[in-house]
Amino acid sequence: MTESVTRSCSSPGIDPPAVWVDAIVAVGRDLQCFRYGREVNPDQLVWELSVGSGNDVRIGWTGTAGISGFTFCGGTDAMVADASFAEAARSVADIAQTELAGYDFIQWPSQGRHLLHARRVDGVAVWFDRHTDRVVASIGALCNAVW
Repeated sequence: MTESVTRSCSSPGIDPPAVWVDAIVAVGRDLQCFRYGREVNPDQLVWELSVGSGNDVRIGWTGTAGISGFTFCGGTDAMVADASFAEAARSVADIAQTELAGYDFIQWPSQGRHLLHARRVDGVAVWFDRHTDRVVASIGALCNAVW
């Protein structure tokens, strides 16, 4: 995925669930903004998405451009192929945020003070500021936010 363009590197001839692809594109777009810590280039990430038997979704990315790789399969109700976009986007955002902070010491999304948190509010995936108790932006629209 580069600049919201996705292409499949390998596939068994089955289209991936569109909501999960859209969620990855939205989070990838948000990775361009409000990162605090060492400089990285998220444009070069190669995202991985697979659906296992039982409808479980596994996501991750291949380590590149100074960012560690990971694969996550949560086994939660939200990590299923037929999840809503809001649940898929919240899950992808939360997982990406955790992975960046845990392995690469990058606070995202942040302005160096505190992190926003991925939530679902009224059926919409959003970035939420717990300190002000307000929604900052929809997931995928973080670069347009002022906070």
